[in-house]
Amino acid sequence: MLLLIINQFEMKKILFMLLFIASNHIIAQNIAFEQVAIKVEAGKGQYVLDLLDSFYGNIDKPEGVNISLDRVYFKSEDIEATHYLGFSGPLEGLAELRKIRNGDKYLLFNSNILEFGNIVSVVGGNSIMRMNVSERGEAVAQIWKWRVDDPASFINEFTNLIKGFPQEGYLSLGQFSHGIGSDGENMYVYMTHDDYKAALGWGPKTPQQQEAFAKFGKNTSKYSDFHGTVTMVNLKNW
Repeated sequence: MLLLIINQFEMKKILFMLLFIASNHIIAQNIAFEQVAIKVEAGKGQYVLDLLDSFYGNIDKPEGVNISLDRVYFKSEDIEATHYLGFSGPLEGLAELRKIRNGDKYLLFNSNILEFGNIVSVVGGNSIMRMNVSERGEAVAQIWKWRVDDPASFINEFTNLIKGFPQEGYLSLGQFSHGIGSDGENMYVYMTHDDYKAALGWGPKTPQQQEAFAKFGKNTSKYSDFHGTVTMVNLKNW
């Protein structure tokens, strides 16, 4: 009997350690990001892609950093951007990349980009939680944005939402900390879909999922304002 109690105690310690390691692993996976919104002139998208590829395809990219170009597919009429250039990864990696994004060569590259469009905004921030990381490279992505006055409660409600309405694609909840506008937009949810069909068909299907989705919207509306969505198609990653 004593041996059984000891074994149970040891098992609890092992489970605790596994949970501790797992939670730290999740925290370690969180990333920082910078997103550059570009309004590209009609018919000039390929020129911009080629210029980006000539620069970012020939640098020694810091470990863990991802660079991507996405074309805006669905958006509201108030959004000017046609493309998003994104940089994400660990803080150290983004700091190293910032050093590369400097100097005469970069300034020439940047001035060439501006011949075909202009930068309409630059925002930065970090993820708070990330799930299904292996699905991050899916073709279609969607960003949901809010102005949130009570982030802690929002995060708690989002955690409850994904328990009742789990996602198959990559999912990230995070916050904007740089480039926040006068509307106070400060939190986002970023999700990916396998293709156009999956993106259009996304949404709660079962009564349980519908209830979870409705509850999230009702509870978070007390301290947040929803600012809409943008859907994007990935053009290239570096």
